[in-house]
This record gives sequence, C-alpha cells and structure tokens, in this order.
Amino acid sequence: MTNNPKQQVVFIIFSSILAVFSLGSIITFTDPFGSSWITFLFFYLSLFIAVLGTFTIIGLGLRQWLWPKTYVINLSNSFRQGFLAAILVVVSFLLLANNLLYWWVEASLILFLLFVEAFLNLQI
Repeated sequence: MTNNPKQQVVFIIFSSILAVFSLGSIITFTDPFGSSWITFLFFYLSLFIAVLGTFTIIGLGLRQWLWPKTYVINLSNSFRQGFLAAILVVVSFLLLANNLLYWWVEASLILFLLFVEAFLNLQI
C-alpha cells in the first residue's frame, strides 16, 4: 500500500464500494439454506470490509470536521475504531445466525471492545 494518506482513503472508499456490491450480490443471488460454507465466508468477509470502510470514512470525516489539522492521526484512529466496529457487527451477525444473540452477550461484547479501545488509547 502507498504511504500517501489521500490514496489510502481512495483505496478504502473503492474497497468498501466493491464490498457493498459483493454483499448485495450475495444477498440477492444466493439461497442461504442451500449454500455452502464458502458463501457464508464471502458474506461475512464482504460485510466486514463494507462496515470497516464505511465506519472509517465516516469517522475520518467527523474527525476532519472537528480537528482539521491532524489528518494522519485522524486516519489511523478512524481505521482502528472502524475495525472494532466491524468486529462488533460481524460477531453479532454470527451470533444471530447461531441463535446465540442475547442482550447480555451483546452488552458484554460491546464492553469488551470498549475496554480494548481504552487499552489501545493508553499513552505512557
């Protein structure tokens, strides 16, 4: 990948658009009851990339609007938080598919990811 942050943002936008197209194609053209594990793997992978790109771009846009001088720091923070949000969404969908999604499981998952984010923000 390039070192230019503007090219990285263009790559993230392009990747998330392709992932949304892939996700829409999987939802539209496949039967979930007759599909193999490969179809579900591509579904969850495209869901992860789409959520990662979307939350990264939204977070970067909000950060650039609030703190316009620190572009590279804003990009890395937005990518990290988009990654954690994508993990939350994909794990929630996996739990829902296996009938294991309860409010206390989701709350503990959110708390775990909040603690991971707090740990990653510690500066010594």
